[in-house]
Formats: sequence, structure tokens, C-alpha cells
Amino acid sequence: MPNCFQLLRNGNAVPLNTIDEEMCQHFGAPCHEKHYFEGWYDFIGYELARGQSFAEIRLTYADSPILVQIVDWLEANFQVNSWYELRSHPRQT
Repeated sequence: MPNCFQLLRNGNAVPLNTIDEEMCQHFGAPCHEKHYFEGWYDFIGYELARGQSFAEIRLTYADSPILVQIVDWLEANFQVNSWYELRSHPRQT
């Protein structure tokens, strides 16, 4: 059963690569063609998909100042939609 998430702006899902490009611009970092900035998708995205709040994620990554800054930026700019899918009842898009 996969856990999934979307980041929304004004109620519309924003592609993750667009978010990463905006994030790189905000933090003054070059975008990588294959990897998300500071691995945010693997760490923060995973926690969002599990249904964790931004506050909970901040506590999880309190020892990584850059990840906390990314959490702050995401929270300031996006709303989260997270869910899980059952094989017998996949999400209808």
C-alpha cells in the first residue's frame, strides 16, 4: 500500500520538479538534473507521504538546519495532500 503526497498551491497540485526549481532559486543553489535539492523529496517528502505534519518533520530533522529551512519554506508556500492507496482501491485521478 503506497503512501502518496502532493504539494498544492491555491488548491492545485504543483509538479515536484517545479517545486525543486523554485526551491533551488530560493536557496541560491543550482538545480541538479537527477537529484532534488538536499534530498528533500527522500526525507521530507517521505514524511509528508506518511501523514506527518510540518511541525513533526521539523522535530525529526532538528539536527539538519538545511532540512528545517526547507520544511519552513515548503510550509510557507504549499499545502499538503497526503493519502495511501490500496491495491484493491487505487486513487482515481
